[in-house]
Amino acid sequence: MVGNPPYLEQNKVEYRVDGYECADTGAIHALCIERSVKLTSKNGCLSMIVPLALPSTQRMKSVQDVLERSNRNVWYANFAWRPAKLFDAVNLALTIFTTSPSAQPQTFSTSYQKWTSECRNYLFDSIKYIQIPRNRSSFWAPKISTSLERSILDKIMSMRTTIKNFTNKTEYRIFYRSSGGLYWKVFTDFSPAFSVNEVIKSSSKEDNFSVQYKHQIKPIIAILSSNTFWWWYTITSNLRDMSPANIINFPIPESALSNTTIKTLGQKYLKDITKNSTMLIRQQKTTGKTETQSFKIKKSKHIIDDIDRTLAKHYIFTDEELDFIINYDIKYRIGPEEE
Repeated sequence: MVGNPPYLEQNKVEYRVDGYECADTGAIHALCIERSVKLTSKNGCLSMIVPLALPSTQRMKSVQDVLERSNRNVWYANFAWRPAKLFDAVNLALTIFTTSPSAQPQTFSTSYQKWTSECRNYLFDSIKYIQIPRNRSSFWAPKISTSLERSILDKIMSMRTTIKNFTNKTEYRIFYRSSGGLYWKVFTDFSPAFSVNEVIKSSSKEDNFSVQYKHQIKPIIAILSSNTFWWWYTITSNLRDMSPANIINFPIPESALSNTTIKTLGQKYLKDITKNSTMLIRQQKTTGKTETQSFKIKKSKHIIDDIDRTLAKHYIFTDEELDFIINYDIKYRIGPEEE
């Protein structure tokens, strides 16, 4: 039997609970999971459908610990909400976790699975699990399903530096949108155009961070715009909002920042996405007329691929790994759906 606990925050109910390790998550379904683990018999199995936050967010790390501390195998099956979703009325990415008794407990995961409605009948038959580390230093359980992905992840995690090592409070800023962008994330060295009722403003969806030196801006934008970063973002995040942690914790080879080809490609990429951008006009009841600079990133995919070809030498990717990275999610990223 698969359970479906309520997706509610504790501040939405009138009661409080004590003595739960997962109480600090603030989520009712986290408490349901912890209680169910305690009630499950030694030879029993447990399975629930919960938001993708379970394997992907800091606050759910305590729930992962509760599940994985038991003498049981834990299986995380991860599902997207676009283009098709598990439940018509639930616009959420979801995880179905399952636990089963085991003398040598292990943890397994799937990739972040996308599908179209006509493939629904074959969805569960096509699930592929792979073993992932149980004692993880990170709060996320990687959403991967092949040994090739595990090899790529190992190589990325072996880097000694992350974006954080090159940030500082300076005037050299990189801009990005904290929400939106189903298949692409936009990084620029300028604040994208935005206005409300023809008055120039900053979008509430816009955020930025600053780097140590001016010459680092374009290489870092190139790296964050790569297919490699998109794959990393997909396997480590909840794919809802782009948080600062998603960016600054991305491991990068320090040598890539001084690579002149990456810097040149970053400049070429920025020029190309600006050329292909248009102003998206919306008329909203509460705010009125809004105009937002909209980027058609898929038109610049050829430049992004060149960035990855150069990056691959720094991550020491094999040809097979590079091919996987360049073509990751390509069916949906290059498809007809609007960005």
